[in-house]
Order: sequence, then C-alpha cells, then structure tokens
Amino acid sequence: MSFISGIKPIAKKIIICLTVLALLFAFFPIINPCCAEPSVGSIDSSLSEHTILSWTEDPRTTQAITWRTEDINQDRVQYQPAVGFNGSFDIAREVIAAGAGSGDGHFHFEVTIRGLTSGTDYVYRIGKEGSWSAPVTFTTAADGDNFSFLYMGDVQEGYVFWGEMVKKVYEDHPGLKFGLLGGDLVDNGNSIVEWQQFIIAASPVFSRIPLMPSAGNHDNTELFWSAFALPRNGPEGYEEMFYSFDYGICHIVVLNSNLMGAPGIGDYDKLIKWLKNDLKNSEQRWKLVVFHHPPYPVVYDWRAEHLQNNWVPFLEQCGADMVLVGHQHVYMRTKPVLDGAIKSDGEGIVYIMGNAGTKHYGPGPDYDYIAKQVAYVSNYQIISIDGDTLTLIAKDADGNIIDSYEIVKRPVTGSPIYTVTPMVSPAYKIESTNDGIMIMTVNIDVSGMKYFGVQVEPVKTHAGDETVVFSHLRDGVQLVINATKADFDVVDTAQAGFNVQPGDMVKVYMVDELTNVIDHNPTILQ
Repeated sequence: MSFISGIKPIAKKIIICLTVLALLFAFFPIINPCCAEPSVGSIDSSLSEHTILSWTEDPRTTQAITWRTEDINQDRVQYQPAVGFNGSFDIAREVIAAGAGSGDGHFHFEVTIRGLTSGTDYVYRIGKEGSWSAPVTFTTAADGDNFSFLYMGDVQEGYVFWGEMVKKVYEDHPGLKFGLLGGDLVDNGNSIVEWQQFIIAASPVFSRIPLMPSAGNHDNTELFWSAFALPRNGPEGYEEMFYSFDYGICHIVVLNSNLMGAPGIGDYDKLIKWLKNDLKNSEQRWKLVVFHHPPYPVVYDWRAEHLQNNWVPFLEQCGADMVLVGHQHVYMRTKPVLDGAIKSDGEGIVYIMGNAGTKHYGPGPDYDYIAKQVAYVSNYQIISIDGDTLTLIAKDADGNIIDSYEIVKRPVTGSPIYTVTPMVSPAYKIESTNDGIMIMTVNIDVSGMKYFGVQVEPVKTHAGDETVVFSHLRDGVQLVINATKADFDVVDTAQAGFNVQPGDMVKVYMVDELTNVIDHNPTILQ
C-alpha cells in the first residue's frame, strides 16, 4: 500500500497540489532563465575561441575587436578600465558592432572602441545579455621608446601546433605589445574550415594583444579581408590591403605583395606614390615594412628580381630599417643591403624571413647577402625597440635561440640655432620627434579652420632671413605646406591656418631657406 492511498480524498488532493508546486519551484530557474542574476549570465566559451584584436586607428586611444558567432544577437562589447574590476560589468560601457553573415552559418562582427586612455589596461567581454564571453584584458599603446613585439612568417599548416607555440611565446614574453604576420596564414584561403581553425588557434593570445597581418599568395581572398579589421589609410581602392600604423617610436607599413606590380602595369604609380608619402612623412625613429614575398630570397625566383628592381629602391630612399617577409618556409636573415651591395651594420635594409607553421622547405644556396639561414624549424622573432637600438631574437618552437641581431642607429647630431615651441591650444596635442621636429595632432572633437602658432627663440645669432615651415598631414599624406619667411632674431612668432579634421597632424620646422635646387638641401636650424 502506498502512503497516499491511505489518506482521505481531500487530504490526498492537498498533498498532490503541494507536491506539484514544490516541483515547479524546484525547476523554476531552469524553465525560466530570465530569473538568473542579470549581471552574471552564462559564459559562452565559443565566443572566447573566436575573438581577434587589431587596430583600425590610433593604437593609443582605440581598440578594434572582431569575432564570429552563430547567434546574430551576440553583437555587443562591454568594456571598462581593468583597475578595480571585480567580475562585474555593471559600470561598463557598451558598443554594438556591425555584422555580416557568412556561408557557414556564422556571423562576423567587428567594432572599434574609441576614446580610450593611452597606456591603460581594459577588461572586455562580447556577446549579449545573459550570454557573454569570459572577461579578457587588453592594453592601449603608450608613448615611449622601449617595447617588444612578435613577428611570424607563414602559418599555413599545423594550426593546433602553431596555436600552442603562440601560447608558449606569450607565456615566455608577457610584455609583447602586438603581433605581425607575414602572409599565408592558411593554406587554402577560400576554405572557411581552415580560417576557423586558424582563428581558434590565434584567439587565446590575440584576443589579448592585437594581430596585424599581411596577405600571402595562399590567403589573398575575400575571407582574409572579411576576417580582420585593419587600418583604412592605404591608397584609394586598396584600403586594408596596404596600411600603416605607429607604435611608440616605430612606424610599420604593411603591403600586399600580390599587388606590388611594375611600372606601366595596373596601379603601380599610385601604390608607389602612397608608399613614398607614407614613409617619408613619418618622423618615427624606426621604420619597418611587412609583406609576403622576399626581395632577397633563399631560392631565387622572378618575383625577387622584380621586387629588387621596382620596389626596393623606394624602401631604401625612404629610410626603411628592416623588411619582414615569408613565403619560402625557411628562417633567414640578410646582411644590411643598399643599392644591391652589402653594407656595414647600421646602413641599408636587413631582410628577415620567418616560418611559423609546420610546412618546411630545405635551405637555399649561400648567397653572399645571407647572414643566417635555418631550415626545417618552426620559428618566431621577438623584436625589441629601446631608443636607438633594435634587437631581434629568433627562436624555435621550443624557445631555443637560433639567431640574434642588433641595429644601433647613429644619434641625431647638429647644433640648434633656434628653438621652435608650439603655442598651447585646446585644438591639438603637442609632441616632438626624435629629430626635434614639433608635431601638433588635432584632437578628436576638433575640425574646421584652425590656426597653429609657434614661439621662436634664437639660441645663437644667425644672419639673414629664415623660414618656418608648417606641413599639414592627413593619414600620413601631406596635403599642403605653409611657410613664413622673416628674420627670426627679430620676429619671435609664426602662424599658419589649415582646414583640419580630427587626427590630422601639423609638423613645424625651421630652415635657412626653401629651395628646389637639385644638388642642395635646406639646413634645419632648430
């Protein structure tokens, strides 16, 4: 006999009702998840596996984030300063991302967070209310001349192996600020499956530090350009394929060598003009260039000769210090090369070929320009900037050093005759380059006609008139210059007006004269 069968009918009904209510209350949180604590929610680990950081704008004040998800509603980012973070995002700011669908049923989202503080740790998560990724941190760039970053050549195969290597690199070098990839991230650039494998392998580290890639011959497809959010400061029609950015005192230019043509073919003149303007207008102490195909290879091919003839001269003229390449699946470092000849350390360009994946080729001939080559080894390069010194350490997947190299720049010399000091203004921020050139960067909320003034003070007497030159730059391209000629031992100020947009730069310098004479350069006086 059951317990209930021995009870009177009315009592039996009461007990059954109470039992049903108890069961309902017991399972209520399961059938109605909205009652869960709204500030906590569930952790969606798949989001954490599909997140990549990069930059589209100034690394000091912005952060770009991309991710893939099967849920079209997981379209937002919450972020706040990491100081004092206790697990709650109740005080976080929220940004809704732009998204698009893909052929495999996923949605790709990307967003650029603006208005951040330089040199600051932030914590962020992505998703939607009730379903978020685990919290992750990133750090905005800071002004300074001492930092390190990561370079890797072709990944292409062995994504799991590569991902484990990247995690070990980050554990061994936790101060890395960003990573550069030299193309051929995947083997089949049209394979959504391979891109998925690459992103899952990359996310544990590159959801914490930005990843800035170039395209190779295997991955120069629409899937590449939809997978990353990159700067759009390249030539018109080639945005993201050709781009540049600054970190500290380093200027980095990333090119798509699949599109680096020859004179009279395609947009060669347009691309070369952009490259020259970008490099020449940068006042950063160090200039690095990244693209896939090597001008100085371990095994010669037609493209190497083409790049030497049609691109290398401009890299040399514009002061590039190092070129980072891949393609031939061997680690290689050249001696400094200038005008096709080997030079002493500190002159010319050093070319570094990396190979990060598991696809290896054998060594090539010992060309006279090769300083070091190591075959059949997965490798990575740690590049450190410390003022006038650049140090490269190449390591294998186990962290063993396979090569090292140091470049020391000659210090800037000269005796200033004048000091040129920009006048303080709420319209712009004042900085100076290592060469003593003053720069005024227009603030994010400023646009329209603005005036830029400087105070000029003589250090010692200089006979005759001098010229203060104001150069207006936008995205690294000079728009216009304005010059004031006077005897600045008598006149103590100069001013120029420009129609500006947020982020524009006005650099100002002082010369003894302006001239177009071919065999004579003006002398900088400040």
